[in-house]
Amino acid sequence: MVGLEQVALRATAWVELHAWLASAARARAETGDPEIDAAARAYASVLADDGRDELLGRTTHALEACEDERCARAAVTGTSFAAPYLAALPGFLERHWTERATTAREAIEKARAAIPPEVEALVTALARDLAIDWPLGPPPAVDVVAAAPEPGPDAPLRVLLGARGSCFLREGKESDHVHDARIMDCVLGYAALRLDTKSALAVAIDHELVARGRGGERERAWTAVVVHAVAATVSAWEPRHASALRHSASAVMPDVMEWLAHEWPARVRGEAPPSFAKRYVDELFAKDRR
Repeated sequence: MVGLEQVALRATAWVELHAWLASAARARAETGDPEIDAAARAYASVLADDGRDELLGRTTHALEACEDERCARAAVTGTSFAAPYLAALPGFLERHWTERATTAREAIEKARAAIPPEVEALVTALARDLAIDWPLGPPPAVDVVAAAPEPGPDAPLRVLLGARGSCFLREGKESDHVHDARIMDCVLGYAALRLDTKSALAVAIDHELVARGRGGERERAWTAVVVHAVAATVSAWEPRHASALRHSASAVMPDVMEWLAHEWPARVRGEAPPSFAKRYVDELFAKDRR
């Protein structure tokens, strides 16, 4: 783990294995290790019915809370991933973890170098707009893996920040400042996604969803808001910035992301969380009324 004041960057074997198996499953790729390949094929069977990455995400979040192998084993037990994950774990730790940890660590160092001195002001603005009580001791942790699995067909984002993904990719001859903005956008985005329980806006959105019998949409709704809010905040710092996370979410939720582009300024100017949440949830289900 590398700790900054506003966010911590972390790589763990428990999350890395889960990400690798899911990534290989989604890509239908052979790794060259028979144990890993067999586990990835089993993962593929599970993920075939997980288009929104709900099961993948829940298991990922449970593993993110782990600091040792006993916790990781308990986190997957009872899930559809348990048998292949537990079968692959010993060999992964022995043969592959060091190499993949090195890749993740290189990305962590890039992210640390990309975080500018102005990040405190950016986090303050983001926390205000998302109505988050941003924790500083300890700060929220963002798990980094060598390669994050491709999102499911109906999932707005990858479940994890991957070192080999678009967040760290340098496009053409873009400046260091633009490249750093993309990395910072991704780091702040994944950090804020985990802070829903500390956000008055997330609570208000959840209240509206539950009142309409759509509580299962909570994570998806919060994801879209966070992605747009972070993109807007970072774009104010670097106007040439194009958010990789917003691009991904827009491919799955184009109408919602367009609505946020038009209506988010009202929230930034101080619209109360309950008022914004009501209008937002109205838009989320507008198609149902047409």
